[in-house]
Amino acid sequence: MQSITLAEAYAIESLRSNDYSSADIIEKVKNGKAEDFKSVSRNTDYSTLEEMYASGNLESILNEGYKVKFLTENGLKNLIRMKYGKEDGLDYIYDNNQVTGLQLDEEEQQDLKNMLSQNWVFQAEENGVSITPAG
Repeated sequence: MQSITLAEAYAIESLRSNDYSSADIIEKVKNGKAEDFKSVSRNTDYSTLEEMYASGNLESILNEGYKVKFLTENGLKNLIRMKYGKEDGLDYIYDNNQVTGLQLDEEEQQDLKNMLSQNWVFQAEENGVSITPAG
């Protein structure tokens, strides 16, 4: 599994949360149209997708998943919102540097577990997923 930066994960998940499929993303990047993604978010640097494509990694990252190199607290909450549509305070509790009660299906749980950087510990529990700082 490829490791990517938080900014690269944001670029991918901002597009996915706006109904771009992996195939759509690959096609636009392949055809030099990544600047079209600016309509989704002007503040996101989508040129990183072009770099991933040029290095031959974009397809595997989109289709097989990725691990974020270092994930901050806000980065974790933002990715949960972007990737799964779950909001802090509504769909889970974020308190004392940990996520509790996050309801995800088995596939989503595995995906999130794989995505987390080494500074987080994932646990599936009866009342939902919990994510706590490592160490």
